[in-house]
Amino acid sequence: MLLTTSRLTLVACPLDVAQALLSDRQEAAQILGAGLPSGWPSPEIEGILPLYVQELLHDPEALGWGIWISVNRETNVIVGDAGFKGRPDRAGTLEIGYGTAPAYRRRGYATEAVRSLVDWAFTHPEVKRVVAECAPDNPASTRVLDKTGFRLTDRTNESLYWEIARRI
Repeated sequence: MLLTTSRLTLVACPLDVAQALLSDRQEAAQILGAGLPSGWPSPEIEGILPLYVQELLHDPEALGWGIWISVNRETNVIVGDAGFKGRPDRAGTLEIGYGTAPAYRRRGYATEAVRSLVDWAFTHPEVKRVVAECAPDNPASTRVLDKTGFRLTDRTNESLYWEIARRI
């Protein structure tokens, strides 16, 4: 499953790539046909990969509702990732997360990926809104959400909460 933007190819992380990322980065790069930069995958993605692999083993239809890999179309190098934290809930709410490899930050890749994934999510009638959470001391993440049309809905000392609703 692929999505393309002006600069990125977004790849819904398939089972074989997720499994390879757990044990052999070079095999993962070979399967993807893309370069893996230093610092990717992030510790957050590494932490959820075992759960993601189990999800895909038990439910291959979950592909798309998890990790997406952002590949620069010009250089064919992974620049980051974005994705959903599972399928939408009964109310039609879906949570998104995203990250950029350190060497590729501040270039708009996360904004491009989030915009594309939100658009993809809203092609599914069951998705009514997409939410996100970020730390108040993370201005880069705040800019991504602001640029992609999310609105701030709540804040605590630890987190800012955002949402974007389906346009009718």
